[in-house]
Amino acid sequence: MNYYKNDTITITDKTWAEYAATKDVSLRNQILLAYLYIVTCSIKKMNTITVNNEDIEDMTSHGVLELINCIDRFDYTRGIQFDTFASIRVRGSIIDYIRKKDWVPRDVRKRIKVTNDAALFLQNNLGRAPNEKELAEHLNFTEDELNKIRRDELSLNILAFEDLLQENNSCLINAKSTATYQHPEEKILEDEFKKSIIKCIDELDSNERTVISLYYYEELKLKEIAFVMELTTSRISQIHSKALSKMKSRLSAYITG
Repeated sequence: MNYYKNDTITITDKTWAEYAATKDVSLRNQILLAYLYIVTCSIKKMNTITVNNEDIEDMTSHGVLELINCIDRFDYTRGIQFDTFASIRVRGSIIDYIRKKDWVPRDVRKRIKVTNDAALFLQNNLGRAPNEKELAEHLNFTEDELNKIRRDELSLNILAFEDLLQENNSCLINAKSTATYQHPEEKILEDEFKKSIIKCIDELDSNERTVISLYYYEELKLKEIAFVMELTTSRISQIHSKALSKMKSRLSAYITG
């Protein structure tokens, strides 16, 4: 189910003050309607991982419940934008749901490792990256089987990367929510993290930068990116996954360092 931004409902500090004082259910539902689009946006960003309508419905239910919790917990006097606060919490609840579902079980992770090891072996022997047909033949896989492995690998790396971003965003929002204003050092940390992401993207190779840009900024699907770049969908999935893996490694070093 898709929810769209409702421009006919305006939520002001007065609305939040009234809800904080009364906890009126009809007022809460009014706030909920104004911000339901946050759930749709959060799920859309995870659309590579979702596999069927049942999953999307369950994720939507989790997202809506968390959005209601956010409305009940939100303190408008802290000077934090509700959509920022709620987006982080809702996205976190959806990531938790996906993690518990274990989208990429152990045997699939093993097949991903075998595939990547084989790709590295062929690259060393050929002096270039193998194409998907060569890799499939070497592994005795069909191209459809290889495509499935690439999709699973991408799901795994998207989830890991989202986890990393969620961890950083939660730390920032928690720090902000404990004070009535943002400390200068918190603003510096937030800006530095954004700069680190930009630097990570700049350090990717040309194909990786293009895929990341088209997927996250232009919001094209993998098939559409494959058409634009004149590559197979499986190859685009591989490039995307490799780019996320590089960015995750570099951002992890930044966060823990």
